Amino acid sequence: MKKDKFGICFNFYAVLGFVLALLGHTTLALLLLGFVIVVHQDQWLTIQVMQAFFLSLVSGIVNTIVGIISPIYAIPLLGALFSTCFGIVTSLISLVVIVMAIIGITKTAQGQDANIPLAKTLAGKAFGLVKNITYSQGNQ
Repeated sequence: MKKDKFGICFNFYAVLGFVLALLGHTTLALLLLGFVIVVHQDQWLTIQVMQAFFLSLVSGIVNTIVGIISPIYAIPLLGALFSTCFGIVTSLISLVVIVMAIIGITKTAQGQDANIPLAKTLAGKAFGLVKNITYSQGNQ
């Protein structure tokens, strides 16, 4: 296992990032990402913590949208309908974030890539890892 100059394994930082995403601490996940980028400068670690940050960002955005829409809940009949619909959507998104964070924790604890579907793509693009696809024309 790769260790930093403080004697801490890189896996710890990646797991910590996903724990912060699981708990919904977007600001702390951003601070951890900044720390990893500035201090460690390791590609694998940066991509893992970036995936965790994007996962916590999804949770934060959903909570912000629900907070903005919550005054609509005061409308007598329509409010109950909106409350139910947004409650179901929020619960499903929260469940997906929890499952993805647990998957990220288990994989990064073993030193593997977390491979969170959308977050992996965003982290790769942010880090500059873009797949080049070449199309060739067949003989006509």
